[in-house]
Amino acid sequence: MMNRLFASLALAALLLLLPAAGPAAPTAPKADSFSHDDSGSRYIRMAHNFFVFYDPTTTMDVPYRTTGMTRIEAQKHILQQSNASLPRLNWQAGLYPHWKGELWLPASPMAFKPYYRLQNYRKTEFAAAIDQLPTTPQSPPMLQTGLMKLEHLLGLPGRTEIFLFSDGKHMTYPGLEPQPLNEARLLAGKYDVCFNIVSSAATAKGRRLLEDIAAVNSCSQVMDFDTVFDHPEHLFGKLYMDTQGKGFSNILFDFDKSSIRRKFHRQLDALGRTLVENPGSYVVLSGFCDSIGSEKYNIGLSKRRAESVRRYLQRKFAIKSERILLYWYGYANPVASNTTVEGRRLNRRVTIVLRGGQQ
Repeated sequence: MMNRLFASLALAALLLLLPAAGPAAPTAPKADSFSHDDSGSRYIRMAHNFFVFYDPTTTMDVPYRTTGMTRIEAQKHILQQSNASLPRLNWQAGLYPHWKGELWLPASPMAFKPYYRLQNYRKTEFAAAIDQLPTTPQSPPMLQTGLMKLEHLLGLPGRTEIFLFSDGKHMTYPGLEPQPLNEARLLAGKYDVCFNIVSSAATAKGRRLLEDIAAVNSCSQVMDFDTVFDHPEHLFGKLYMDTQGKGFSNILFDFDKSSIRRKFHRQLDALGRTLVENPGSYVVLSGFCDSIGSEKYNIGLSKRRAESVRRYLQRKFAIKSERILLYWYGYANPVASNTTVEGRRLNRRVTIVLRGGQQ
């Protein structure tokens, strides 16, 4: 802890001369009861908490495609659209920048400068907080500080999903520790946390760092910035399952296996043809397991099962990766009792939901 305190002091000393960041954070509304407006049979909550870490740094202040926006502005646009697609379920949520131009100390009242302080998720208030996010650069790339702050925010009951925007760059300075990967490993070892990294990395080194951070545990992943910009509903999709939509029957797996059984080829061929014939559509694949084995192992196994279905569609039908959205949940949300052989058989599955425009 002392090393991280020294790291915080070093970062602060380096940045005290930077201009103050953006508009002041909005006053956090008082906590109230959870909203259940969109709950019920349609949506199933798949995580308990989530944090968004926004990256308004100098290296993100570059033109984005031909949109007329910078990448910082595009990042804010993604969050606005993603929040609009999010149902109202019982999460605890927070919205933080990597750095906000003030001295950061763990025990200081200035330690956390959130735009949405950790509290019950309320869609309207969260949207107002997103609107306050700056679109001008606030600091050099400060991936360390976002991860260091997390250590003082985690420890909440249940699984916490972290949505982290980054181009894979971070400040380097002699003696400055911890480095982002080391801090991510520390957090993954201590807490039930998953990193969902929205990557705009343009260098091999940056991409490798973000991939390494996502590899610290089996529930983390890297998402491509362009894909999330084109489909902003993808960003928060891991937080919940939508049970409505054009669905196909589940693909079932043998115990402790991720290979696709031949009997399911016909169904996947029908799915592949549908995707080819409807280029505006995409598919959501969610992997699950039965309850035998550890949670850590089953998270990895459920990921491999979803990946095997994606691989089948890519190899046989050349479906682009941005049209196949992957989630994996281990033994969460069983559809049958895990106390029986038949129930466990049904729980070893990948669910398939087709979304988007169809012609």
